[in-house]
Amino acid sequence: MIKATPSLRQMGPNTQPNGYDDGGCDARYTRTACLWGRRPDQISDALGDALSLPGAPGEIGPPATPPGAGAPAVLDVGCGEGRNAVRLAQRGARVLAMDVSAAALENGARAWGDAGGIEWRQGDARTAGLEPASFDGVLACSVLHWLEDEDQVAGVVAALQAATRPGGVNALLMFNRGHAYLPPAGEMRMPVLLPHDWYLARYAGWTVLSATDTDSTHTHKGHEEPHTHAVTRLVARRGDGS
Repeated sequence: MIKATPSLRQMGPNTQPNGYDDGGCDARYTRTACLWGRRPDQISDALGDALSLPGAPGEIGPPATPPGAGAPAVLDVGCGEGRNAVRLAQRGARVLAMDVSAAALENGARAWGDAGGIEWRQGDARTAGLEPASFDGVLACSVLHWLEDEDQVAGVVAALQAATRPGGVNALLMFNRGHAYLPPAGEMRMPVLLPHDWYLARYAGWTVLSATDTDSTHTHKGHEEPHTHAVTRLVARRGDGS
């Protein structure tokens, strides 16, 4: 077990207006055929490693052989266009790739074709009614901070935890309060920025495998000006008896 050290950031009150809509990025998904690119985020491999999946291949693409019925079951919630879902399927998981945005799933279908080992489903983590203890792994990459408020984030985290089998793993990536959010030009939608330590507290009864609070400066399609996010990456295992 790696002891998660509390964040040392100085975090003031979150005074940013939210501008919440439906939790998706449809306007941006419809402006480009591949908004987030094809390269998976490292958090997907962190989940794969924690689940002891075989090593990831060098190139991104559909798995050569669909995972068998006994393969670990993974939920990729807020999957977007599927870059992380495909990576996990490549490594041998059976993946339920779920997103609230039909446009994202349509982009993913065009990008990946019939990627074996993946079930694509339009669904909302807030209302999906996930079956308890049904997944060996749950991935939530860049989705929690786009919910409506702190209570909603807490509710979704609790639902994802409940959907995880004893001994299973959650892998989360989200913006935290360490930096204010700079929206793309012409857009005012603002995320829910919570402290890094707030997320750690949600997993107080789990074994934290890794927890980092880092800055990430980059550009991407639809947000070409350089911008910096404070990013929490958290990987935690549910106890066998919980």
